[in-house]
Amino acid sequence: MPTEEEMMSHFTGIGITEHDAMIIVDCIVTRKSCSWVNNDPVDDKLLRDLQDVIVKHGYRIKINVQPVPTRSKFIWEVKVLA
Repeated sequence: MPTEEEMMSHFTGIGITEHDAMIIVDCIVTRKSCSWVNNDPVDDKLLRDLQDVIVKHGYRIKINVQPVPTRSKFIWEVKVLA
């Protein structure tokens, strides 16, 4: 398993903000699902790159990001897989 710093680098390296990356890493390390809302932009390329990183490094999580168009926000959900 990569270190927390390495995981942060994997996520921020594809354009995930440091705040979002910290939450994702915390979910991986603690093995707890979590969700949050923010207004950092998310596009299809970022989501594809995020999925590629998850698969490449064997992170046992699933991430779903849903836009809230009326508020210019995004709901992030990280589910820990068994």
